[in-house]
Amino acid sequence: RMPNAQWQWAAMSASHENRESRKCIFYDVKHSNNSARIRLWLRLHGGLNDNIETIMLGHADLEEGKKLAEVNPLKKVPAFVTNTGLHLFESFVILSYLEDRFGEGSSNPSPVGATPRFVLDTPDDRAFVQLLVRIHDVYISSPNCTQPHFSHTQGCMYLDPIPTKYTPARRTISDAKIRAAKVKEIYERLCWLEGSIKLPYMAGARITHADITWYPTCVFMEVLLPYVFGWASIFYETTHFPRLTRWFETCSGNDHFASVRRDIYDVLVQQKRDGRFDNVQQVARDNPDMKWTYI
Repeated sequence: RMPNAQWQWAAMSASHENRESRKCIFYDVKHSNNSARIRLWLRLHGGLNDNIETIMLGHADLEEGKKLAEVNPLKKVPAFVTNTGLHLFESFVILSYLEDRFGEGSSNPSPVGATPRFVLDTPDDRAFVQLLVRIHDVYISSPNCTQPHFSHTQGCMYLDPIPTKYTPARRTISDAKIRAAKVKEIYERLCWLEGSIKLPYMAGARITHADITWYPTCVFMEVLLPYVFGWASIFYETTHFPRLTRWFETCSGNDHFASVRRDIYDVLVQQKRDGRFDNVQQVARDNPDMKWTYI
């Protein structure tokens, strides 16, 4: 966790400073899948160290939330401050800003050679990518409500049924039936992906925002679905999801994807050793009449 003195909020910039000389600030958490998609875009793009500063936060920074709320009132990451002082949140919005500001065709492309193209050429292809991203954001990674006990679908893999040091009371999933329904939702969305992606990447020959969005979340599934709910080694088997396995292997062969996978994977494995997911495992054991394992 970073000391409070190292939090660098946009308001600290001198008011007379030229806006074009300021850096954007990206607030990240190492094992957050939604932050990781911003981190992955930045690594794939490259050459933006002089434009964007990354501040890595810890778990306690999220729970205390007071300083984070100055940038994102929802107290979540990713959070972002542009060089003009605009506060942005929601990973889709931040990625859209980065693409507009630094992507191909922008007025400020990469200063180190050709800018990678993550946006496809035709309306149909771009719409397909947006659909893939939308399915992820609506049905997997967002609770779409900030009130207590509303949680995203992916939270079924790790949010505790009771308050713990990892899961505050407002984020618990106490109802086993709701948790089981979320596990089913993951399976059904993966089935849709299996039948929809084009390969070698999700939208075909090029890396797009669909790959950048889904891959960090799939690392969570890679680690937690087998460990917590007894699934087969997802993204390493070819019986149920052979196309997703090929896609995951292709992405993992890219050094930038692999580095982001390692960021998330190492944290989750350490949390496994620390017993973070034991309570969720116990929910499945205590409710053998509910379906937890799909492959």
